Amino acid sequence: MESSHDRQARLQVLIADLRQRAAACEDPNEKTNLRRSVDSLVRLAAAHQS
Repeated sequence: MESSHDRQARLQVLIADLRQRAAACEDPNEKTNLRRSVDSLVRLAAAHQS
C-alpha cells in the first residue's frame, strides 16, 4: 500500500511535469487545458490534506 508521503511526492512530480508541458506548449488551447489540469490537481491535493 502506498503511503500518503509517497502519494504526495508522486502528485508533486505530476504537477511539475504538467507545468513544464504547459510552459513549453505552443497551442494556446492545449496550454489552457494543461494549466486547468494543474489547478485541479492542486485543489485536489489541498482537499486531501485537510
